[in-house]
This record gives sequence, structure tokens and C-alpha cells, in this order.
Amino acid sequence: MPIAEARVETDRASRYLAQLAQHAQQMGRHANYRPRAHTSGNSHTPPEVQHAEWTDTHGIVRLSLGQWTMQAAADTLMLRAEADNEEDLQRIQELLALRLEKIGRRDHLTVTWQRLEATGLQPGEPAPAEIPQPKNELQHTTGARRRWPMGVVGGVVALLILAHLVLGGSVLAVSRWLGWGAGAVVLVIVLAKVIGIGALAARHGHLHTRKRKETA
Repeated sequence: MPIAEARVETDRASRYLAQLAQHAQQMGRHANYRPRAHTSGNSHTPPEVQHAEWTDTHGIVRLSLGQWTMQAAADTLMLRAEADNEEDLQRIQELLALRLEKIGRRDHLTVTWQRLEATGLQPGEPAPAEIPQPKNELQHTTGARRRWPMGVVGGVVALLILAHLVLGGSVLAVSRWLGWGAGAVVLVIVLAKVIGIGALAARHGHLHTRKRKETA
């Protein structure tokens, strides 16, 4: 569906909105209404007005060719014309522009149309491409593991190593009660766990450094 929109600068937008809607309503009430041609060679009969309604800030007029909608702001009147084909859209644009420029001649109003895609937006509402998007938005992946900061990891590793060293010292202190063989076995286990914890800490630091280089 082809769509065109026009932004008319005026501090009496609400007044012109009402005048356009009232004119369309008059056309709908008088089926045989034929306005004088505004330009030579314009042999088009006016379209049938099927419905017209409006408030101080919004209005809609449905025609046999399509429709136009209006939105009044403090200093702007937004117009949007919609039709099923290019020819009908052009007729609605001409009809609406000629009427508004006629009733707004004292204010020197002009209507300049711009084509839009059919997005279903209200008059004056920004298209999705015009809405600013947040920059550097973090993307969350379902099931992604959270990486702890290096300071936290280092502190945990240091505490675990310290605890195992204390445990190893305790084993040596009581080895005379357990026997040197049993004490040596426990001490080997403690040392293996300390080495394993250190290796895990080193691997985490390597991954953290590589990730920082990739994102730099």
C-alpha cells in the first residue's frame, strides 16, 4: 500500500485539522457535491467520502480511494495519505494539498509530500530505523558461564593453598602418631592438590588474558 506523509509548519494546526475534516464531512453528506476545478484539465470527480471523525489533535477521513489521517501538534500539522495504488494516492494528495493551501493561504501554507513505506505507524511517529538503539549492548547467551574477576580467583586460590599447607604441616606434626608411611601418603595428596589448584589458576589467567586481547 503506497503511503505519503507531509509536515506542515503552522501554529494553528488544530484549527486546520478541524476545517479539513469538516469539509470532508460536508462532501460526504452531499453525494452530488462537485467543487469547481482548481486547475485546468482536472476532470476528476471528487471521491466518495465514507467516514470522517476528528478531535482537537487527531482526525481520519476514509474515502472510496483510500484514507488520510491528521495529527495536530503545537506548531505542526502532520498529514498522511494512504491508497491501494499510485493513481489513487496521487489524487488524495492533490485533493488534500489544494484544500489546505486554499484555506491556509493567509498563512502561506504549503504541502510537500514524502513517500513512506507501509509500516502501520501513526502520523509523525518515527520509523523503526529512526529510533536510536543503545550502543555496546551486552549480548546474553543462554547457558553462558559467568567468568569471575582475576582478583577474586587469585584470592580463592591463595586461601586454598594456604589451607592445604596448614593441613600438610599438621600432618607432619602428628606423623609420629600415625606413622611416617601414612603421613607421607597424606602429604603427597596435599601437595598434589596444591599443584592442581595452581594449574587451574594459571589456566584461568591465560584464558582471561586471551579474552582481553580478542576484545581489544
